[in-house]
Amino acid sequence: MNQYINLNRIEFVITNTCSGKCRHCSNGERLSKSGSINAESAVYVVEQLTKRYAIESVMTFGGEPLLFFDTVCKVHTAARDSGIPKRQLITNGFFTKDSEKIDETAKALCNAGVNEILLSVDTFHQEFIPLEYVIEFAKALLKYNIPNLRVHPAWVIDGQ
Repeated sequence: MNQYINLNRIEFVITNTCSGKCRHCSNGERLSKSGSINAESAVYVVEQLTKRYAIESVMTFGGEPLLFFDTVCKVHTAARDSGIPKRQLITNGFFTKDSEKIDETAKALCNAGVNEILLSVDTFHQEFIPLEYVIEFAKALLKYNIPNLRVHPAWVIDGQ
């Protein structure tokens, strides 16, 4: 281990693809033009870094990471299996209108060891994201006993 490196957190941008077109987003027009990161490579990174460093947390986000929920689940399963205690996901909660897929995704996330979800819900997101599906997703997460579900609003200040 290099004594000059203090690595304790890993973050993965799963994709730049998103289900919204929020005005405050820094990715702007680049959204919805990409795929997902390579899940096997991300798992390898988690496994290798945890062998060398005391990693305390891993976070996945995007775009909308749950458009590629299999990749998210693989990363978090590797993090859980590698002993990383804090496993977070930031999502806008809208990745499908299919109730069965919403339920399946919530269950898979809980089974993969995600233990904190930061749900982006605010005026900016809801301009383009239908709240009814976000609420359905939140209820499914609670049904599967997600340990920590928090609303994660975007605060935008106009410079005044």
